[in-house]
Amino acid sequence: MKHPWLTFAGLCAVIFAIVMTCVIFGSYTSMLRSQNRVHKGKELMIMACENQLEQIPGLVALATGDDMAPVRSRIQDTIEQIRTLLDRFRTPDTPLDPDLVRIFEQAQSRLAKDLDALARGIGTTHPRVQETADRYLETIYTARRYNKEAVYFDSRKKVFPGMFTSKWFHLDHLHFPLIDITCFDPWGLK
Repeated sequence: MKHPWLTFAGLCAVIFAIVMTCVIFGSYTSMLRSQNRVHKGKELMIMACENQLEQIPGLVALATGDDMAPVRSRIQDTIEQIRTLLDRFRTPDTPLDPDLVRIFEQAQSRLAKDLDALARGIGTTHPRVQETADRYLETIYTARRYNKEAVYFDSRKKVFPGMFTSKWFHLDHLHFPLIDITCFDPWGLK
């Protein structure tokens, strides 16, 4: 009499072990894919920022006059600061440093305000201004994508089975800071 129940319990234990192994490793691979999407989003955002920065000198060259000289100088200084930050963001397979993200957002906000003043001086319908606005839209889109992937990864660490998987495989220490997309928006494009 005891033998059929023992066999049934053993079979249930084996099935449970198989299911839990599949759940755990399925969750692990899902978290790794999510982490890779965050890193890809970071790379795309960096490339979009670099493309945006390449457009700006052509726009600055259109601004002539002594009244625009301080704005042009600030823009050049801010571009150099942002390029330095982007180089520091390039570290492979590591999250962005929250302190650097704050500095980056501040520099982008300054650049956006200066570009707004510059564009008003040139004329917002000028083709160069429109090209720069298009680059900004690309940057906003890639920053949104990065933020979406970062939020998804962080939310996976808080729900079953990701909360266990992240602890067991040491993914719980990863935190991807969000980037405020309003810092990219000199003309209210978002």
